[in-house]
Amino acid sequence: MKFITPDKEELRYLRPDPLLWEQELDVKPEVAEAVERALGIRAGRVYWRSKHDHLYALELADLGRNHPSMAMLYGHWDRYEPRPPEHEINSDILDFLLWAAEISEGLDPKIVNRLARSKQLPQLFSWPEGSVLRTPEERFANLPDYTYEPRYVEIEGLRMAYVEHGSGDPILMLHGEPTWGFLYRHMIPPLASSGRVIVPDLIGFGRSDKPIAVNAYTYKSHVRWMRAFIEALDLERITLVCQDWGGLIGIRTLAQEPQRFARLVAMNTGIPNGTGFTKAFMAWRRFSQKAREFDMPRFMRQAIQRTLTDEEAEAYGAPFPSKKYQTCALLFPRLVPIRPDHPGAYDNRAAIEKLKTLDLPVLLPSAEGDPVTRAFESVLRGIFKNAAPPLAVKKAGHFIQEDAGEEVAERIRKWMAETG
Repeated sequence: MKFITPDKEELRYLRPDPLLWEQELDVKPEVAEAVERALGIRAGRVYWRSKHDHLYALELADLGRNHPSMAMLYGHWDRYEPRPPEHEINSDILDFLLWAAEISEGLDPKIVNRLARSKQLPQLFSWPEGSVLRTPEERFANLPDYTYEPRYVEIEGLRMAYVEHGSGDPILMLHGEPTWGFLYRHMIPPLASSGRVIVPDLIGFGRSDKPIAVNAYTYKSHVRWMRAFIEALDLERITLVCQDWGGLIGIRTLAQEPQRFARLVAMNTGIPNGTGFTKAFMAWRRFSQKAREFDMPRFMRQAIQRTLTDEEAEAYGAPFPSKKYQTCALLFPRLVPIRPDHPGAYDNRAAIEKLKTLDLPVLLPSAEGDPVTRAFESVLRGIFKNAAPPLAVKKAGHFIQEDAGEEVAERIRKWMAETG
């Protein structure tokens, strides 16, 4: 385990949750002494971040017996979000117990792991039965101009879908809310001449799995899943093309794994730090949080400036046979950090500081007809050292891939050639 010193500002936005409490740690003095040796303290707190990006703390107390006598394990969750899924917490606790077994004589980590993985306990460490939906494949039959064979990777027990076309360095294209990879169908063919185009469906969208529980989805979990997706495909020298929530997720992932990225194309998106939102965005947020179900075909017809065919409009509704499948689509606007203390705002501020140090080329196509995210273009321009001149796209709205996909793809292709 790698112990860290968390930033005091981060701790201010988290709430501690006691998970385990051992009042007589020195019943096994060899364990207490091993913990003291490993941590270098007899009393106090140490912190670490788990594989789920959750922050944990172990607090030791010395009752005058010359070794740690009490121990309490805390999880630290975002102050204004629900407790994470229990199977994530259980898995992280198991990792802690395995660590304790590894450093202690008399405790065999193999036995701890075998007991945890026994037939009686697997439900503690995985998604509960019936808690994840998968859209039937027949819903995706006869998609117009989107005939690519779907591929799949497993991320934390969830199936994540993607399509790819072309060869060469990867061009990773991330959609936002409430769409899916189908949104990029006009941009895939031209960009495939410049690289290996990879278009995943975010968890909760498209062909990817869709957890039902609201607390399954956080800004942090989406970034973690995207990082795992990139690692699963072992992508390097990535040109990231993103829009809407694809940018909020993708740009923060870029800040965490900058060595994997070569370029960034950010369209109608941003990395919000809790301030600077337009009236149009706040109106959309209020509307979306009142909705109990999205009529996706109707919504996309209204949101896109060009006229969709019936088949295209229905394709946007294909991933959602019923409102049960729309948990993430309905939730996403609520996850945008709109206040400095909103979950995700601190992490974005930390990411922004990292992004300011990067020299990768950046292109910022911005649709003139998008009142929701247009203001973020200048904010992004102020973050990156190497941003290309402004690229205003006329006769296009928020879903720039639909209104001007071929035009923007050609601009991206030429810019990629110029940046080498």
